[in-house]
Amino acid sequence: MCAILPDDVDVVARHLKAYLAEVDILVLTGGIGPTPDDITREAVAKAAGVPLVFHPEALAALSEYYKDRMNEYRMLMAQVPQGAELIPNPVSAAPGFCIAGMAAFPGIPRLLREMIGWLRPLVEGRKKSRVTLYGKAPESAFAGIMKEAMDAFPEVSVGSYPMLEGEYRVRVVFRAEAFSRAAGCADFFAARLKSAGWEVSRREEERGDDEKN
Repeated sequence: MCAILPDDVDVVARHLKAYLAEVDILVLTGGIGPTPDDITREAVAKAAGVPLVFHPEALAALSEYYKDRMNEYRMLMAQVPQGAELIPNPVSAAPGFCIAGMAAFPGIPRLLREMIGWLRPLVEGRKKSRVTLYGKAPESAFAGIMKEAMDAFPEVSVGSYPMLEGEYRVRVVFRAEAFSRAAGCADFFAARLKSAGWEVSRREEERGDDEKN
């Protein structure tokens, strides 16, 4: 989903609450700097139903980083919603924060790259078994075959990812808890594809976490 919103705390907070009803974790980038248009922290606090407070660890880190360059505006970056967990910033000390399923990061690409790894334990989960088929067939040639495969193997998630250039034109990924089901669905698909006059150029297999041992 995408929304183009004004710098209005009430509007942003209302959208955050709506998005949270659809996702496990909401990742926010930008809007936590020192300027008046940086309203993400206020909007997150409002959506979480808590006040903004100065976090002592954030304040200490910023004071150490800026030293005599610290001022009232940079100090604002130490404000986070009450009860939020800080997301460390190894580059410029200004932290991100996470609360109530909302994780706020700086919008500067370099800072985001350095900090985004903090999310990994929250989103990794258990990896499913996966079989990937690569080929030159256009999606229109196998749309019906893909539906047949999904109907025959309802427990298998099937996704088609086209490419405009390169060694293959499309990759079709089959994911399931049981490797045998993902592989069986891929076999079904490949056989039907061959009958339609198209070959699979490459196949990759990866067993899920439950089947690696």
